Amino acid sequence: MPEGYRPLLFATFATLVAGFVDAVGYAHLGGLFLSFMSGNSTRLGIQLAEGHGAMALFTASVIAGFVAGAFVGTLITDAVGEWKLVAVLGSEVVLFALAAGLAGLDAGRLALLPVALAMGMQNSVHQIIAGADIGKSFVTGALFGLGQALARWMKRRGGPVEALAYAGSWASFVTGAGIGALLLAASGLVPSLVAACLLLAGLTATAFAFHGHLVRPIGKEGGD
Repeated sequence: MPEGYRPLLFATFATLVAGFVDAVGYAHLGGLFLSFMSGNSTRLGIQLAEGHGAMALFTASVIAGFVAGAFVGTLITDAVGEWKLVAVLGSEVVLFALAAGLAGLDAGRLALLPVALAMGMQNSVHQIIAGADIGKSFVTGALFGLGQALARWMKRRGGPVEALAYAGSWASFVTGAGIGALLLAASGLVPSLVAACLLLAGLTATAFAFHGHLVRPIGKEGGD
C-alpha cells in the first residue's frame, strides 16, 4: 500500500469503530449515542422540556463524559509527544475493558459511561493522524464535505478522490453501525464491548508499528 494512504485507511477504520460503538450504545440505551453528541443534545432538550429528570440527568452524564474524554485526550496528546496516538488509543482500550467489566457485573447503563469518555478521546485521534481530517466520526460533517467535494468536482476545481474519501468515511461509519447492531443482537452487550476493545487494541498495535507514518508533526494538529 502506498505510504500516503496509510493515515486515511487508519482513520477510516477508526471511524468504523465509532459507528460500531454508536450502534451498540443506541440499541442498549434506548436511543442515546456514545459518539454522536448532536443527537444526544437534541434528546436532552426534549427530555428537559417533557420533565423527564432522571433520563435528562443520564443523557447529560453521557455528554459530560464525552467532553471529559476530549479534555483528557487533549492533555495526553500535549504531554506524550511522539507516541501520543498509541497513548490515546491505549487509554481507550483500558476504558472499553472497564466498560465490559462493569457490564459483566450488571452495572446497567452506567457501564457505558467509560465508553462515552473513550469516544471523546477518539476525536483527538483524528486530529493526530496526518492528513486524515475527513476521517472523523462527525457524520454530518462528512456528508457536508461530500457535497462540497462534488460541487468542486463538477466545476473542475477538484477531482473525484476527495469526494470518494468523504463518501468512504460516511460508509465506514454506517458499516460499523451495522456490524455493531448485528453483534449486539446476536451475542449481547458484554461480547460487543469486548469486540470493540479488541478492535481498538488492533488499532493501538498498528499505531505502534506505523507511528512514524501516521502522526502529524508536532504543532500541526488541526480542529474543526
